[in-house]
Amino acid sequence: MWQLWVAIAAAVAVLIVISVALLIKKKQASPNGPIFALAIALAVVGITFSDAPLIGYSFFGTSIVLSIIYAVKSSKKK
Repeated sequence: MWQLWVAIAAAVAVLIVISVALLIKKKQASPNGPIFALAIALAVVGITFSDAPLIGYSFFGTSIVLSIIYAVKSSKKK
């Protein structure tokens, strides 16, 4: 059963990456930036897959890392 959850999580992650890439390509990204949008999306996916701790925590961890990267990049711009 856990293989199904891993496959679903991987598919959701691929869809998120593709959607962020399309937003960047169209230049219609949110004012906060595509990295921030991806971090929020990964946090939502982490909540969705909270029944499987390994998958949920990995999405949360990735979300936190992306949020830190966004904060550092935005502070350097100002």
